[in-house]
Amino acid sequence: MLIINPTAGRERAKYHKENLRRQLENMFDDVELRETEKAGDATLWAKEAALIGFDAVFSMGGDGTLNETINGLAQANKPIDFGFIPLGTINDLARALNIPLHPEVAIDMLPRCKTVKVDIAKANDRYFINTIATGIMPEAVGHVSIEQKTRLGPLAYFLTGIKAMQAHETSLFKITTPEGSSIYRSPLIVAMLTNSVGSFRNLAPQARVDDGKIWLGIFKDFNYLDLLKVIPEFLSGQPLTSELMTLKALEEVRIELVGDHPLSTNMDGDSGPAFPLDIKVLPSFLSVYVPE
Repeated sequence: MLIINPTAGRERAKYHKENLRRQLENMFDDVELRETEKAGDATLWAKEAALIGFDAVFSMGGDGTLNETINGLAQANKPIDFGFIPLGTINDLARALNIPLHPEVAIDMLPRCKTVKVDIAKANDRYFINTIATGIMPEAVGHVSIEQKTRLGPLAYFLTGIKAMQAHETSLFKITTPEGSSIYRSPLIVAMLTNSVGSFRNLAPQARVDDGKIWLGIFKDFNYLDLLKVIPEFLSGQPLTSELMTLKALEEVRIELVGDHPLSTNMDGDSGPAFPLDIKVLPSFLSVYVPE
């Protein structure tokens, strides 16, 4: 089954869907193409495809379409191969798997692809494949406009996030792991499954898509001067030091918000579940097509 979001990537899918269909018809006996019309379509159809017994599910769209498709496959909980053509702004999973970011190149590589195992994680009753984050930065980047994304690409999220961090707003969190509980005051907490976060690779550079770990980054409360120092280091690709962020490799974690002030979460680029967050990794859950 091929699931396409026709509005993703400034409606670029229409220029590539027939080429993608032809490539898949060379790989499979039959290809059923469906185009999403509303939120939840990709989840419903991916689940249906897995339960019926399709050989594979492919999707073409942005990070939201990718997340919806993954949720459908996870809900079905049946072995099935998965492939995707990235049309989003960030495309962290594609970056982590070395899948070409240009759709034409990604489609052309399909005849020479293989499958690799990839972890996903569950947060409350939903699934994610890249990140779930909370704090002032995720709340700010959730308001990045389509115009900003078109003009600046991934840099739009970075600049918006940095501007938000200048407000110096923090929240109090209780984080519980199998080793015990701790209280942290932080402007940003992010749980990561890959080494690419917002197109940057310096938050959890040692993360691998199949390591069976959640990489939990807990940012420390730093001032404006710290921010000025870290920006050039971050943009140059240097890993963040322990002075700025605590990094933990976990298999499960519970994150609670201490206090009654509201705070949202962001999951794979869209609105995430409410607190408390119970997060658990599902190792090697997916078999994903990647370049040989």
